[in-house]
Parts: sequence; structure tokens; C-alpha cells
Amino acid sequence: MEATLRQFGNSLGIVIPKVLRESLALSAGQTVQLEQTEQGLLLKPAKLKYTLKDLIAQCDINTPMPDDLKDWENLPSAGNETW
Repeated sequence: MEATLRQFGNSLGIVIPKVLRESLALSAGQTVQLEQTEQGLLLKPAKLKYTLKDLIAQCDINTPMPDDLKDWENLPSAGNETW
């Protein structure tokens, strides 16, 4: 598959064909990593950086506590723990 490089100010941009964009689930505004390899240019999605707010927003406070954590919570004190 071929793509055309286009001038954007002092930089170059590449137009990713729709078929490839959809198969890789890429979207406008998404950040990607570019890496130069012996074979050429490698393009891959950037690793997501989560904030604590993002992670907490994914939590469901109504989810029951797993049994192993319930057991941990119910263990008797074994040292100098204070509550």
C-alpha cells in the first residue's frame, strides 16, 4: 500500500488510507510513536498516560470486594498495627 507525503509548514505529513486507518483503529488527533529501524519507519500507537482521575473514573464502587481481600481485611493484628 502506498501513501503520499505532504508538506505542512516545515514538516511532512502522511495520509493514511481509510482501509489501513480503520484496521488499525487510528483516529484524528491520536498520538503515535515513530521509530527509525533498519527496515524503515515504524509507526505505533503511543502508550497512554493515565491520571489518577482517569483511573478512579473507571472504578465501580458497587463492585463487591474479592474473597481474598475480604480474608485479608479480617485477619487479626500480628504486630504493632494501629487503626
